[in-house]
Amino acid sequence: MLEAAPSPHRALIVSANIGEGHNAAGRAIAEAIPRVWPRCRVGWLDALEAVGPRFARLARRFYRTQVQSTPAAYEFFFSAMWRHRWYLESTRRGAGALFGRRMAPHIRAFGPEVVISTYPLGSAGLSWLRRRGRLSARVTAWVPAFSPHPSWLYPNLDITYVMHPEALKVAEQAEPGIRAAVGALPVRGAFVPGDQIAARERLGLPTDRFTAVISNGSLGLGRMDRTVTALLNAGPEVQVIAVCGRNERLRGQLAAGPWPSGRLCVLGWTDDMPSVMAAADAVVSNGGGGTALEAIATERLVVMSDPVPGHGRANAELMAAAGLALLAPTPAELTDVIRRLADDPGAAAMQTKTALARATKRKLEDDLTAIPG
Repeated sequence: MLEAAPSPHRALIVSANIGEGHNAAGRAIAEAIPRVWPRCRVGWLDALEAVGPRFARLARRFYRTQVQSTPAAYEFFFSAMWRHRWYLESTRRGAGALFGRRMAPHIRAFGPEVVISTYPLGSAGLSWLRRRGRLSARVTAWVPAFSPHPSWLYPNLDITYVMHPEALKVAEQAEPGIRAAVGALPVRGAFVPGDQIAARERLGLPTDRFTAVISNGSLGLGRMDRTVTALLNAGPEVQVIAVCGRNERLRGQLAAGPWPSGRLCVLGWTDDMPSVMAAADAVVSNGGGGTALEAIATERLVVMSDPVPGHGRANAELMAAAGLALLAPTPAELTDVIRRLADDPGAAAMQTKTALARATKRKLEDDLTAIPG
């Protein structure tokens, strides 16, 4: 029987401020660490900022532009790494060298015994350092989305956690020999099943309507206006909570829209997403990242609609194939799905029960304890 690895005194989380999904996963892990390693000091490294503040700003702008304005280009480069091993390897080498060199001084200064990555380019840098013998700490990565893209997967990390057995199959096919396992959902402990009626009352909403929450992440990417229209078209008994994150322009547009009176609640950034999730009958998203993970942890039905290119489509397809979400790619299909769910609460409850039965029951503490020594 293998002995448990010694408890570390310092653990470093490598993430990036590019949307909130990577940081949200990092915060969930940081929240769990004291329960496993009570005397462990937790540090934080933003991989983009380690390269440089200007680089970080450009990277964030480039990502938003690609997904929102040039989706075909984003899809092309995303898919190319699946199809062409030479392209994947050249991208890994370039990113690994850039991020590894820039992250190295920060890692050395903190002196961690464990490094945990929730960001793929951070993982690339850690892999580069490990290959060159410049990183002796235990290194693990979480993939806080359902489809593990090859750019997430590095065989010389100690372990990579994915979100579902179907995701594990994808990871092992994409990177044969990788040390990977199904891990816990990297979401904060506040995301638990809650009182639906009380949550709606806190938001000032009617308690007897079918309630759909739509959240496209902190950046509010995609066509949320089109999704809101599709949801409201499902019938007068449907009300919608639109969470716009930090996208104040989107929040203003939705708040000023010609919607039926009293059926749309528009929110900006909120620190109380657990209550918003608790208020929902269904959570609609286009990314399949943090929002979907939080909905599952809250035991709410996930509907993937109008997915963003690249990772959004891959996540949506894998979640649907695994029985963890309903897939409604077009607005018309979303209207139909929500109408059926609103008309038949029993069917909605059964769909939620089925999805939950297929979700992982692990805890983050289990995964931290299992990091190889």
